[in-house]
Amino acid sequence: MQRLVANSISAFPKICALLLAFGAGSNSFVNAQTTPLAPAAATAPSVATPADPLELGRETPRGTVIGFIRAAQAENYGVAVQYFEARRAAVEREQELAQQLLAILNARFVGSLDSITNDPTGRQDGGPPGDRVVVGGTRGLSESFPLYLVRMELPRGAKVWLISRQTLDQVPEVYDSLRFPQVEKRLPKFLVKTRPLEMPLWQWISIVLFAPVALLFGWLAALLIRLCSRRIRGALGTRVQSSERLRRWGPGVVLGAVIIHYYFVYLIGASILYRQYYRYLLLILLAFAFYWAITRVTYWISLRMWNQLTSRGRYAERSLVSLIRRVLDVALFFLIALLVFNNVLHWNLTAALAGLGIGGLAIGLGAQKTLENMMGGISILIDRAVLVGDACKIGDQRGIVEDIGLRSTKLRTEERTLVSIPNGTVATAVLENFRLRDKILFRQMLRLRYDLAPDHVRYVLEQLRQVLLRHAKIEEVSARVRLLKLGENAIEVEIYAYILVREYREFLAVQEELILQAMDVLESSGAAVALPTQTTMVTRDAWIDPQKAAAAQKAMEKSRDPGVPGMQRPELAADIVPPKH
Repeated sequence: MQRLVANSISAFPKICALLLAFGAGSNSFVNAQTTPLAPAAATAPSVATPADPLELGRETPRGTVIGFIRAAQAENYGVAVQYFEARRAAVEREQELAQQLLAILNARFVGSLDSITNDPTGRQDGGPPGDRVVVGGTRGLSESFPLYLVRMELPRGAKVWLISRQTLDQVPEVYDSLRFPQVEKRLPKFLVKTRPLEMPLWQWISIVLFAPVALLFGWLAALLIRLCSRRIRGALGTRVQSSERLRRWGPGVVLGAVIIHYYFVYLIGASILYRQYYRYLLLILLAFAFYWAITRVTYWISLRMWNQLTSRGRYAERSLVSLIRRVLDVALFFLIALLVFNNVLHWNLTAALAGLGIGGLAIGLGAQKTLENMMGGISILIDRAVLVGDACKIGDQRGIVEDIGLRSTKLRTEERTLVSIPNGTVATAVLENFRLRDKILFRQMLRLRYDLAPDHVRYVLEQLRQVLLRHAKIEEVSARVRLLKLGENAIEVEIYAYILVREYREFLAVQEELILQAMDVLESSGAAVALPTQTTMVTRDAWIDPQKAAAAQKAMEKSRDPGVPGMQRPELAADIVPPKH
């Protein structure tokens, strides 16, 4: 069971190392320059020097420190002492110094190994070259114990960096002041001797078991901060959150837990090399928690602005605030991701931004529709053509706007389905916004029977006009009741007016009232609505006046007799004029 736990724990540094190697490979593509843990802090010298004859990577100060840590951590003390400045001493004594120096670095070294210069000439922060480098970052040590590296020349002209004797002479005294070497003497031997991935098993177990403890401490710290904030806001008279909100897990819990756990790993003297990998994971978690916190802040700010704009009826600005918050969240995500890649994968930020510019151009050419939709959404909100909550008709789709996003506008139809329309289409389509209307048209066609007398029709028209004039919500200027035409089966009368309401539900109520009053007029006046029927009548009554018909026939006969004075037969023009030849 112990071996299983150890193997499970040991998988984490391997994954970190794999991710680090992948990041280094990605950086070589961008910047064409890599190192074992980080890019070079300064440019390489113009004159090439012979390589380390032992191939231990001692050409640079950083290579010497990392090479020593790796050799000593693997308990290969014979190789570790090769990083020491030469001195006539017993081999066992030198190897003991290597073991003690590794314990000091694991327990007291703070910061990052990337801070050590990687320039073979010893140049630091753009300063002049030198043959002596001081490696900082040791905590709790006096100025009498600096970690000095000196540059020595070997036979055949090779120059390497070695840990100076001035540092090694003070190692035993500092080692005796350490705490955890004394603790290890009281632990069971198998917890100290068993070294998965060259680190004691007791440290792996402590790191894993302390993770939930750190999470609990982070939650308690976040809860304490929320309680203090609640007391302060209550004293200022602002609304406070409920107790359920106080117990939530937020970004502050993750931030606190990560920091507390990393400090614990540092206190137990875990391997400085693995702490370097753990530091990368820490930066990723901190970036995640920071982005989470930033998005929460932007959400709270936008929600406050949303409520204020809603209370003022400024719906366009409200939708624009929501869109700006989303764009800002995306921009912050890419910015934080670039910073993480710069510190974890050691990408050159300038080259990465240049690559993003070229990649953005290529993406822009390949994602024209996406950019068109995004710009369409911005133009919709700026022009206030449609807002969230508006009843509108976009093309052949009709419904209520529920959301205007970066890519599309969501419309809730009358069938309660959600239609997503691209913003580019919304910006170019025929858009009918029912919220912006100031009145609604009322128009009805009334079909009266043909057996009504003309005066009867005049009376019905006058009574219908009085119905419109008496109603308070009818616009008098546009109101009219007119006989339009004699239709095929009925006398068609148009009732036309604008109802001074904005809401369609209120319009339906007024329209219903007007129709019922028109029916009352028809009933009280004795008029009837014509039905679309066809009537066949069989009768023996003469439809033509005989006297008038006889007079017409006599006049026609006189026009045909030229000797009889009377009407002459007129010359009729031809319907079609023949063409001239």
